[in-house]
Amino acid sequence: MLLETLILLSCLVTTLDLSPIGEDTKIRLHTVQDGVDNRGEGFAALLQHVTTWEGAGSSLNPPDTAMLLSEPELFRGSIFFVSGVVELVETLPAPWDGVQELFIRDETGQLFGLYVSIQTSIPLHKSLQTPALFYKTISMKGRDDQMRVYPTFVTSSHVMITSAKQQLMPSAFLAIVLFAFVVFVFYWVVKLTRRKRQLGPRRIVQTQDVLLAANETAGELPENPSEALGVMYDHSEGAK
Repeated sequence: MLLETLILLSCLVTTLDLSPIGEDTKIRLHTVQDGVDNRGEGFAALLQHVTTWEGAGSSLNPPDTAMLLSEPELFRGSIFFVSGVVELVETLPAPWDGVQELFIRDETGQLFGLYVSIQTSIPLHKSLQTPALFYKTISMKGRDDQMRVYPTFVTSSHVMITSAKQQLMPSAFLAIVLFAFVVFVFYWVVKLTRRKRQLGPRRIVQTQDVLLAANETAGELPENPSEALGVMYDHSEGAK
């Protein structure tokens, strides 16, 4: 029992490895500058850290956007659980090959940036949820020429779930149920067909025996119906 418990705990540690950043990564984050749209040593440190992540982080807290924007240095490198709808997807140029920059709109309507390591196909206008490390704030000019500040996060595609992925499980489950139903129906059709084949010849033999007995005794049957039926039965037994 103890051995089984240890194995289970080791599996949980492996599959839910969302470790926080270490001291080395915190030191590298000291070079991060909020407000400007650039990436450097701190960004590389966070990317390197999330590539080791596995599992899910639905038990993590969502970010408080107002606090992140007011005091980003206090939360830099902290783990949050972010979610929303994908509004924009762009691939970063070298030296950040394989990294995608997303803009996500959360349920309150606010936008935030999300950098995803390990490039993957992320469809637009699909819901997304993932554990992520807070990186920094960036200032960008909107379509109305107004400057706005957005929080940005870093995550890995290994721990990210989109609505497209979530739809795979129900579809596969329906396919399995449909296949099982078809097999069940086929089994009963075959079983009923075999049963009819087994019963068919026996009924024909019995009918022929009765007709033969009736022909043989047609001229010598008693007038009483009960006695006549008994005679026919005796003849049919004798014929066997």
